[in-house]
Amino acid sequence: MSKFLITPHFRLHEWVAEDKGYFKAEGLDYEFREAFKGQDLARAHATANKVGAYQNIEAGRDSNVSCACHWTVNVAASKGHAKMYADAYSVSPSAVFVPPESPIKTPEDLRGVPISVGHQSGSHYSTIQALEQYMPLS
Repeated sequence: MSKFLITPHFRLHEWVAEDKGYFKAEGLDYEFREAFKGQDLARAHATANKVGAYQNIEAGRDSNVSCACHWTVNVAASKGHAKMYADAYSVSPSAVFVPPESPIKTPEDLRGVPISVGHQSGSHYSTIQALEQYMPLS
């Protein structure tokens, strides 16, 4: 088998597995390719072009293992762009974080404030769902 490519982006599980030696313990010849290495993350993430995980997978993601939200992987797999391994499904808590000195104290305080989330990602959908009870979509 050729070198196993792992492309982490904004997630910890690949780094934890690396730190704990899980990939080496399985005898994998692997390489980490950081998707945003050397980029200004605020600029790399805040784009107006609406390119997210699905578009990246559709274009041919150069990785042997990757993850995105269930919707994205399911749609990509149904169109032949990827394979979905459903037994690795997980649910992660999420939150909107602000510094303690921030004037934002309630979800309503976010009205009109830009929030950066990955396009067509789990954080995209869960942020909309969580905030629409405070701020209906217009």
